[in-house]
Amino acid sequence: MIRRIAVSLLIAASPTSIWADTLSDLQKRLEKFPAKAPFSASAKVQVNAAAQEDASRAGEAAFDVESGPAGFTIHISPTTLVASANEAAAQKQNPNARTPTRTAMVALTVFDIMDSVDAASMLRDDLSGATLIDEQSGVLHVKVKPSFATKSRFVSEPKIELKVRIGNDGIPIAAERVSNYSAGVGFLKGQNTRTERWDFATYGDRLYATRNEQNEDATAAGRHIKSSRTVSYVRQ
Repeated sequence: MIRRIAVSLLIAASPTSIWADTLSDLQKRLEKFPAKAPFSASAKVQVNAAAQEDASRAGEAAFDVESGPAGFTIHISPTTLVASANEAAAQKQNPNARTPTRTAMVALTVFDIMDSVDAASMLRDDLSGATLIDEQSGVLHVKVKPSFATKSRFVSEPKIELKVRIGNDGIPIAAERVSNYSAGVGFLKGQNTRTERWDFATYGDRLYATRNEQNEDATAAGRHIKSSRTVSYVRQ
C-alpha cells in the first residue's frame, strides 16, 4: 500500500505535470493584461545592412504610437515625412542613393508594432496549442503551433520555438522566438532563420515591449543574406 502511494506521488509530481501547471499559470497571468486602457509611446527603429555586400542598406526612423479604446494609431512626424520624401526624390536621380529613413520605415509592419504594444496578446497566441518542451530557472520553453493559410509541397512546415523568461511575480520579463523556414523547388533550396527577442514592462492593464530585436539569416540560390533591426519603445 505504501509503495502504491509513493508511486502515485511520483507521478503527480512528474516534471510534465509541473511544467503543464507553469504553462497554465502563465496563460492565466497573461489574461490579466487585456490592454484596454489608453497607452502611448515614442519609438525608434534602427536597421542594419540587409546584405553583407550592401552596407548602405541601413538607417533609422522614429514614430509615436497610441493604443486604447479608440483604436490603434501610428504618428509620423513632419520631419520624418520630409526626409522620406527627399530620399525618394534623390533615388529617382540616383538608384544607388542611400535611403536610411525609408529603409527603417519599411522594416516594420503594423503587426510588429501591435505585438510590441500588446505583448500579452502576442504571447497568448503563441501559447495557444503550444507543446511544452521544458521549464527551468524561470524560463518556459515551448514549441509553437504554426499557422498556415495554405499548404504547399514546396514549403515545409516551419519550426517555431519560444522561450519566455518569467519574473518572481509570475509576469514575463523577456522572450525569444526562433523560427526556421525552408522551401525548395528542384535543386533550388532556401532556408531562413528568424530570431526575435523582447524585453517587457507593465503599465496598468498592459504588458508591452520596451525593446524588440529581430535578426534574419537567409540562404537562397547560393546567396547568404543577414539583416537585423532593433526597436525601442519609451512610454509617454
